[in-house]
Parts: sequence; structure tokens; C-alpha cells
Amino acid sequence: MFKYIVVNIFFLLFLFFPNYVIAGVQSSFITVVNPVRGEEFWEEKQTVTEVIKGQRQIIEEANIPASWLIRFDALKNQSVIEELRSLPQTHEKGLFLEVTPLWTKSSDVDYRQSFAWHSAESVLLTGYTANEREKLIDKAFSEFQSIFGYYPTSIGAWYLDSYSLEYMQGKYSITSALIVADQYTTDNYQIWGQYWSSPFYPSAKNTLIPAQSKEDKIPVVVTQWASRDPVNGYGGGVQESTYSVQANDYIDYHDLDINYFSKLVDIFTQQRYNPVNQLVVGLENSYSWSKYESEYYKQIQLIAKKKTQGSLRVETLSSFASWYKDSFPEISPEQIVIADDPLGRGGKAIWYMNPYYRVGWFYNNEGSVIRDLRQYVQGQVEPCYDKVCPSVNFATFATRVLDDVTYNQKLLIDQGKITDFSITKLKDYFVISYLNEAGKQRDIQFMPRDISINGRISSIDGLIMETQNSYKDGQEKIHLTSGSTEKFKETFFEFIFKVVSFVIFVGFVFLVPGYIFVKKLKQKEKSFNIFVSISLGLVGLTLMSLIGGYLKMFGLIWVYIAVLVVAFIFQKNYKDIQPVLFVKNIYRSLFFMILIILGTIFQNIGTARSGWVYDLGVGYWGPTGHDGIWHQALINQLTLKVPPDNPGFAGVSLSNYHYFFDLLVAASFKITGIPINDLLYRLYPILFSLLLGLGVYVLVNRLFQNKLATFISLFFIYFGGSFGWIVEFIKTKSIWGGESAFWANQPVSMNLNPPFAISLVLLTAFLLVFNVFIKEKNKTSYLILILLAGLLIEFKVYAGILVLAGLGLVAFIKIIQKEISYLVVFVGSLLVSLIVFLPQDKGAEGLLVLSPFWFIHTMIDFTDRVGWVRLSMGREAYVARGEWLKFFFVEGLGLLIFTIGNLGMRVLGLSVFISNVRRRISGEETLMYGVITLASFIIPLFFVQKGNTWNSIQFIYYFMFIMALFTGGVVTGFYQRCGKVTGSIIIILILAITPISALATFKGYFSNFPHARLTANELEALTFLHSQPQGIVLTVPYDKNLRLKFAEPYPLMVYETSAYVSAFSGKPTFIEDEIQQEILQIDYKKRLVEAKNFFSGKDLIWSKEFLKKNNIKYLYIPKIFNIALPDKRLELILIFNNNEVEIMEVS
Repeated sequence: MFKYIVVNIFFLLFLFFPNYVIAGVQSSFITVVNPVRGEEFWEEKQTVTEVIKGQRQIIEEANIPASWLIRFDALKNQSVIEELRSLPQTHEKGLFLEVTPLWTKSSDVDYRQSFAWHSAESVLLTGYTANEREKLIDKAFSEFQSIFGYYPTSIGAWYLDSYSLEYMQGKYSITSALIVADQYTTDNYQIWGQYWSSPFYPSAKNTLIPAQSKEDKIPVVVTQWASRDPVNGYGGGVQESTYSVQANDYIDYHDLDINYFSKLVDIFTQQRYNPVNQLVVGLENSYSWSKYESEYYKQIQLIAKKKTQGSLRVETLSSFASWYKDSFPEISPEQIVIADDPLGRGGKAIWYMNPYYRVGWFYNNEGSVIRDLRQYVQGQVEPCYDKVCPSVNFATFATRVLDDVTYNQKLLIDQGKITDFSITKLKDYFVISYLNEAGKQRDIQFMPRDISINGRISSIDGLIMETQNSYKDGQEKIHLTSGSTEKFKETFFEFIFKVVSFVIFVGFVFLVPGYIFVKKLKQKEKSFNIFVSISLGLVGLTLMSLIGGYLKMFGLIWVYIAVLVVAFIFQKNYKDIQPVLFVKNIYRSLFFMILIILGTIFQNIGTARSGWVYDLGVGYWGPTGHDGIWHQALINQLTLKVPPDNPGFAGVSLSNYHYFFDLLVAASFKITGIPINDLLYRLYPILFSLLLGLGVYVLVNRLFQNKLATFISLFFIYFGGSFGWIVEFIKTKSIWGGESAFWANQPVSMNLNPPFAISLVLLTAFLLVFNVFIKEKNKTSYLILILLAGLLIEFKVYAGILVLAGLGLVAFIKIIQKEISYLVVFVGSLLVSLIVFLPQDKGAEGLLVLSPFWFIHTMIDFTDRVGWVRLSMGREAYVARGEWLKFFFVEGLGLLIFTIGNLGMRVLGLSVFISNVRRRISGEETLMYGVITLASFIIPLFFVQKGNTWNSIQFIYYFMFIMALFTGGVVTGFYQRCGKVTGSIIIILILAITPISALATFKGYFSNFPHARLTANELEALTFLHSQPQGIVLTVPYDKNLRLKFAEPYPLMVYETSAYVSAFSGKPTFIEDEIQQEILQIDYKKRLVEAKNFFSGKDLIWSKEFLKKNNIKYLYIPKIFNIALPDKRLELILIFNNNEVEIMEVS
């Protein structure tokens, strides 16, 4: 009788409801997947097989099957293969298609080296041409088959393009493909817009779009790694994407445990309306087994328990794919994920997906809101289908989307609380019902191709466009109240007093100490003595600041200054330095004086206006809104201690950064009291430009002994420009632009990069003293050369490398000639460099990574550079077809464009270098110039910098500098050979063409308003914070979407992620300036997540412990973020409040 009743109940259910409404054990799946990496890029202390053995033991104990996806380098590891060969028959082996050097080498493909092995350009198949992908795939499948005797049917990678999927399905009959679930910035690439953590069939031209017909379908089931929390996992940062089923995510970033994992498992496997529920669980063998073994064991035990209870099935990737293909032979079914917040904070999310659209509805602190809506357009080709993609950014690719994360656009249906929530399935659509805060009934219907809100039916495209238009029509830019800046402004006379103070400071602290030593070089030329003395003085003060800092004896600097000033007076050296006679001697020609003054103005207009207080606040032009702020913050830390802490990562010493320029400014501030902003943006940049002009004047005079050559070289040093204006004209029909179209910045931007600016001064001084050393060697010349060459590496590491390379080669040649003087200089310089470099840069051994022609390829490929699409396509096509002659022609053409484009008219200087090569470069000085020239050109051709790929372009700045020196001699030669009239015309034409792109940049700095500003109210707040006792400041993490709400000049808090709170408060911050932390190779993401968690204000107990554990003393909260913290319960005291900012102190 009981059986009869049960059968009748199920008969009635299936009669009145679709057959997939009741989801249970027959249609709920978990797949355990363990990616297996080999020894390439291995970082853990454990062996490659240790995790595999541990995972296997746990899985076999639970008596469940698993899929093991094996990377190519693991296929070459015999211990891995022996372990995997002995797996039970119920387990599955497949391929993990992460690209590594061993795989590319075995496939006869060039590895795409980039700043990190796991960057999209290197590790994903999309970083390679279609032909290269086929080669890689064929080699991997062939290797797998030779080991196991069959081709795998399951494969995985964090992204697999549809071209590769189709190729593998057609040739090797794969059935299952694992990719990563939606993530926005994690791993520095975007996988965005697919079914939300649910399986589907991909379309033929786009992996992330579900197929809408059998003809458009790749018959491969796509499943997803690291399925995201439906409520908390949608967002633009690591904070959101680490709310996932991965143990390393939820433990490391959120201190969650197996209970959270269990809730996610229930969410994804107990969706009653779905025809299929599926979840992937696993752990990569490259993670610490000692750290995650316990959690992995708990996960597997929980899965086994649920399997035993009959609530789900555990299948391998291939067996699940087989079930899926049998159950849904045409296209993917609709999926819906309904979830209450697993963190228990009261929110909800519903993700509905079908082959035509995806929608994400949320109930959060705003109310009832659609945060994600995208139409799937059949035939839309993914950007990396058969093209090389150096990066993977799919968030901005889709054209018909409503995307709260990417565009800060959403559809707010009801504000406030909702009650009586329910969701039901009626025929072919879902209905969300609730009462809004006003008590009105709301119904939202998700239909097969439309959405109905309160009875109003809209097409997906129509609803997206309507919402977007409402943003265009109704969104106004936020204008913060200006506040008053009067008390922060300075008078003209106050500034003049600072200038006079700085001039006196330069005389007594740089010129006088330097001259004590330079005098012993016995050079009669006053300009030489003045220039080298000041340069040596810059180095001397920095060195004494370093020593005094380590010894915690700042007074040592005063002793150093006093002793050398007394010695200067006692030796009556002041008689040798007569400024009036010096000026007359150097600037006998008025043209040189005018040129140096004009050049100094030209190079400083971009920086001199920054950091000053205006009516609108403190203004910043161009890169100073980020880079200048970083220097301000670092200089503040250096006034407190040497070596410094990272200003934007409190409690951690600064590493992987050359900070001697900042140390110099910090010492200058402590001696003179001149504000840091004046030293950083005005006084030192002007000094560097004047010194550079003076040094080049002396150097070129010695090289060519010709005034015209000196004048022209000086002109190129200041006003040199690229041929970017030609690119700009082709694109826009205007010549005003294109300074860095070929990647390199030009001399007009020199002082935007102050470490580079001072390195040019010191390099020039080194070359001059080296010239003297060749002719006459004494103890002083040894000492000066060793100090200049040895300490240069911490002013600018690129310049230090070049000079050491030059000295090393010269020393080697001279040893062969049985002369050791240059070896003494080289060894001394190298030892000094190592002493100052290694303590601060212990992790810099892998700073440069091999990536041949990266700058040339990206210059050609990127539309914001040259953007020659046909040449880019030709390069890929020739490789694919094996037409190597054409390929090398295209590469050669790219190299030519890169070289000539960056040099501009300085390309004429190459003739001097080439003529020296023809003469088999001889002579110490010629050899030194040759090494610096070649190294500065070749290094950026083949290497990029880890953490910030394009940073290594700065090597080529020194190549451009040397070419500018040589160009004066070449142009003078033209003049002498062509006669006065023709020669003068040639010179005028050359000088007229040279600065065009630089003038465009110069012109841009005359805008009435800065690009960014610190508002008056924030200046007031940070000035107050600066006056408080030292302590760590917690700031609200940068939100890039806020910038969209403002107009120029942007407040610093929304302009770019920067260390501006640290810069103006003089205090270290918990986490600021993610860009700089990335460059410094700091693992900052956990702190970023913790800061966001704190300001979300959801977990009081955790928040109190967080403040205590991290020694947070102050909270700096701009009111634009609308953050309300339970100050009393968190024991916070409001110590400052104005219209824009609150500052709280942790009691």
C-alpha cells in the first residue's frame, strides 16, 4: 500500500511539473578535481608528489572517484606518473593545459615570457597564435597517449578559448573542459559573464557564451573551478572572488572554515528547480599540504557523507559530461541559483541563466537590485579566438550588458527592506515576489527571452538600454565643496626665501664638500669643478644620511658638513670659486645661457605647478598624481627612519626599490626645513635640469671641442622628441601628441621621474671623471669614480647596471693588457653597489625576466601606441604558415620603427656609434660609451620587469641620452661639409622637427586645472592627522568606480590608487597604492580583503580583533564612501570631522 501511494505521488508531481523540477541525487553532482603541476615554477618546500599522495589517501579512504588533470611538466616527472598510473580504475586522468617553458620547448614554440609565469600572456593558450596552440595541444595529447595508452577526454585550464576547444574536440574527442569561475581581477585577468558557477555547452566562437543551437555548439561540457559564492562572490576584487569553495581562498582571505564550505555545497547541489546541479571541488598540488591537508580532508569527508546520505552523486569530469550529454543532447538547459547569504548577513542573490541571457538579482543594503544583466549574442566572436592576447579582459568585451562591477550600472527596483519573499516556477518562467518597504507587492519574472518587472515586459536588450540611458540622463558629476585653502597658501616672499635658502644649502652642503675632493683632480675648467663638486656633494650627503640612519645618529651629517666646510675655509678654497667670474667664463655665449634656462623651464613646467596649494586644493598635473605622491610618502618615512618602512604597507620594510633620491630629499628637509613638496616638485627638479645642462656643456665640449656641437647636443638633451607626432597625425590629423607612442618618454618628462633625473646628472659626472681618470690616475679619482659608480645603483638601478657593465668590460680588456687600475675601480664600485643594494633588494634576483621583443610587439599591437593592426596580423599569420623570411622581415621592420620612432632626430647620433664599431671600438672612453649604448638598447628588447612589465623601457632612456650627446657632433659635421647656407638650413630643419612631440606634452601642462587634487577639506584633515602621534592608519580601499562620479580635477581618493594618506599625514598606512605594491612584488591582497571586510562592518568580533592584531591606531574615512561604523562597540573615538572626512582613533 505504501509503495502504491509513493508511486502515485511521484506520478502526480511529474504530471503537473516539468520533469526537472525535482532535483535530487539523480541530478546533483560533485566532481573532485586535482590539478597536478610539475617542478616548473615550484615554490613550496614539499615535493611535487607529496600532495598527490596525501590527496589520494584521503579520497580512497572516502571511497569516491576523482579526476586528476596533469600539466605537461608533470607528465615528464617519473615519480608523478608512477603515482598516477596506480590509481583505481574509478579515477580519471586528464590534461591540465597551463603553458610552461618545457611544454613550449618540446612543441617547438617560443615561450611568452612575461612578468609572472601565471600571467595570461604566458600561461594561457590565448597568449599564443592559433598555429602555436595546435602544436602545443598535439604535443600534450601525444605525450599523454605515449604514457597512458589513450587520449584524455577531460582537460582543464583557468581559461580555454573556443578555437582550442573546437580543435581538441574535433581531433581528440574531448567531452569535458574545466575553466575558472567568474573572476574580475584575480590572477590579473578577467573571466566574466558565463553561467554563474554552473555547467553549459559553449558556443563555437566564444567559450563564455552558451550555445543557442546544436549547430553553434561545441559538444564539450564546460564546468567551473572555484565556484563563487552567489551573494558575496560577485565583485571587482580579490575580496569577492575569494568567497569560493576553494580552501585556500576562504581560509587565507576570510578566516572561514568547513561550515562555510558546507553551505556553498548545499547552495550549488540543492537547487530544486534545476535539471542539473554540479560543483567542482579540489586543490592544486602546488599549495602547501601542511596548511590545507586538514581542510581538504574535511571537504572530502563531507562530500562522502552527503553521497552516502543520497543527496548527491560523485562523478569524474568525463562521467558527468557523459550524463550531461545524454540528458541534454541539444543545448544547455536553463539554470537558476537561489541563495541566502552563507555568511548570515541577511542578503540574497538569484542567478538565472539560459542560452539567451544571464541575470543576477540581489537583495542587499540598497534594496532589490539587478546588478548584472547580459544578453548572449549568437555568433559573437571572443577577442582571443584565433588571435594572440597578451592579456585577457573579457569584462569590457561584451556590448550588451548591465554590469555593476565594470560600469557601475545597475537597476535599482526597490530601495529599503523587503518582506514575504518567495520564488516560484510557473510554466516556462520564474517569478520573484516580495513586499517592498512601502508594503506594495512586487513581481519580477525571468522569462525565456524577456524580463517582466511589475507587469511591464521588456526585452533583455531593451531593459539594458533603458537602464543605461537613465544613467546618461540623470547621473550628475559630484562636486565637492571647495573649502578654504587660505591658511595653507604661501606668499611670494615666503617662496623666494625658500629659494634663497636652497641656494645657500646647495653651496654649503653640496658644492663645498664636493670641491674639497674635486680640487685634487687638478682641472682648470671652473665649469667642470662646479658641476662635479655639486654632483659629488649630492652623493656625499646621501651616503652620510644612509650611514647616520643605520647608526641612528643623524647628527653625523652635521659633523660631516661642519668638518668639510671648515676644511674648505682653512684651505682657502673659496678663492677658487667666484660665482661672477664663473658665469662669465661658462656663458661667454649668451645662447648657451638662454638655452639652459629655456630647457630648464621646458622640463619643469609639468612638475613645478604640482604640489602647490590653490583655491581648489593641492593640485597635481600628470603622473605626479600617483608617482609624486609615492615619493612624498616615502620621503616622509625616511625622515623617521633609515632604512624605511613601506609607507603603504605598514610594518614591512621597503624592498626592491632604489630610494636614494628620496633619502636625499628627506635629509635636505631635515637640514633646511623647506617643505617636502617644494623640494620634490620645484627646487630639486630645477637643480637637476640646470646641472644636466652644465654637465652636458662640459662633456660635449670635451668630446667634440666645438661650440656648435655643444649647442646642438644641449638642444637635444632638453628638447629631444620622438616621431610620435607622425603616428598622432596619421590617427587624428593633428601633430599635438604621441610623445610615448613608441613606449619611451622624452626629456620633457624627465623630472616626472626624479630618480631618473638625478641618475642622468650622476652619469654625466661619472663620464667626466672617467675622462680625467684615463689621463691621470690618483687616489682622489679612484675614490670619486667608486663613489659615483657604486652608489648610482640605489639612485636608479638601471643606470647602476649600465655603468657597472661598462666598467666591467673595460676592466677585463685592460687586464688583458696587464693594467689593473680599472679593475680596482670596477671591484670597488661593485662592492659599494652590493653593500647598498643587497640589504634593500634581496628579492630582486628575478627582477628582469626574458621576454624578447615585448615592447616592439605591444607597440605594434596596442592601439594606444602605434597600433599597426595589419602588421600585427601579418606577424601572426607568417608564424602560423611557417613563412619565416616574411616573419623576420616584419620583426625587423618593427625593430626599425621602435628604434627610429623613439629616437626621433637623435637617430643621426647612431652614425657615431656605428663608425666606432667599424673601427672595432678601441680606447677606454669609447668602450665605456659603447657598452652603455648597446646595453641600454638591447636589455629592453629582450627583458621586461617583473611586477610592472613596461618599467624596463627606462633602460632605453640612457640610450636616447647618449644618442643626444652624439647627435651634436653629427649635425655639426653636416654643417661643415655642406657650407654655411645649406648647413644652416639643415640645422634649422632638424631643430624645428626635433621637439614637435615634446611640445605637445609641454603644451598639455598649461591647462587651467590640474588632473588631480587634494581637496581643501582633505588637506585640513590630513594636516590634523599629521600633527597626531605616530601610528598605523587604516584607509578605505580605493574604488575605481567612484572616479566615474567626478569630473576633473579628480580628488586624489578617486584619481588612482595612491599613498596620498601616508604622503600628507606622514604616517604609514595599512594598505595603500596597490599599483606600487605590485611593482614592489608585495603580496598585498590579503590586507586589501581584510580592509574591505572591516569597512563592510558586518562582523564586530572579527573587526575588533583585526584592529588589535594589526596595531591600527587611526581610521581615515572620506564621507563619500558612506561608511557607518559602530564606533562605541569598536572602541573608536571621533577625533576629527569636517564636510568630507572623519578621523577616528582606536582607543
